[in-house]
Amino acid sequence: MIYNKGVVSVDIDGCVALPLDAKDRHKYWLSVPIKEAIEKINKLYENKYVIIYHTGRDASYYAETFAWLIKQGCKFHALRMGKLSADYFIDDRNKTIDEL
Repeated sequence: MIYNKGVVSVDIDGCVALPLDAKDRHKYWLSVPIKEAIEKINKLYENKYVIIYHTGRDASYYAETFAWLIKQGCKFHALRMGKLSADYFIDDRNKTIDEL
């Protein structure tokens, strides 16, 4: 049995990634990582939280989104295209990482 402290759902855009500029908002591979946020979420992963990244991006962007997360050193258990149920949400319109 794997012990975990809870499931943390982390929105990508606005929380760990910023678009290069408005006209390139669908060029997700150009997103700028928010390194401090990534480091905090990685610490949650290391402290036995289940990390699930989610995004409202179209499912056709799954592979490039997954690759971007790996390239940025994000530690996670799953990537979901669309919102999901979780014990905690980290979202630019919800709780922040510092509130956990």
